[in-house]
Amino acid sequence: GFYVSGADAKLYNNATMVVMMRDGKRTVLSMQNNYEGPPNDFAMVVPVPVVLQKDNVKTLPTAVFDKVDTMAAPRLVEYWEQDPCYVPPPRREYRRRSGTKRSVKMKKDASKGGGKVKIEAQFKVGEYEIVILSATEAKALDTWLRQNKYNIPKGAEKVLGPYIESGMYFFVAKVDVEKVKFNVQGQAMLSPLRFHYDTDTFQLPIRLGLLNAKGDQDL
Repeated sequence: GFYVSGADAKLYNNATMVVMMRDGKRTVLSMQNNYEGPPNDFAMVVPVPVVLQKDNVKTLPTAVFDKVDTMAAPRLVEYWEQDPCYVPPPRREYRRRSGTKRSVKMKKDASKGGGKVKIEAQFKVGEYEIVILSATEAKALDTWLRQNKYNIPKGAEKVLGPYIESGMYFFVAKVDVEKVKFNVQGQAMLSPLRFHYDTDTFQLPIRLGLLNAKGDQDL
């Protein structure tokens, strides 16, 4: 996702640790974000495929991510070596059959020109005040955020467009800065968020994170 704030200053997200689990159609997404910016109320915007309710969202202790980081660290492994005298069998040539091409119909946005934003759900979890939004146009979501006194990064409307066209919702988590600890560099590690949902697709939206980047980011 990306950060929005009422303060007229640069907001940065230098690193995000994400743990994704998948079982059937159930996806469990856990993420830990850092924040660099003014110690004013700000919000994090994340696209989600379904409307989340309070039962779908919880905060996690940071120790969980420390344990996952340790488990995922490089370790010593043993390899076996193939026989150097092994001769592979001769390759067989297969002719490609010509088949009929399937035409794929693209889904069009059902709402043309209205430009509406709707609050689908609203609740509190930890230091987060969460609102789930649906929008018909990127411009409408841009306007809604600005009307609610959030300054959004330049280029956000262009990046938001594909998510809105694909029918994604937007998870807006407003952070209570009184419950967040800032260091001398003006950085804070937010409480990890975990939410789960059921969907046919298994994906991780990452393009929005570039809006708060200081430069290129490694994945």
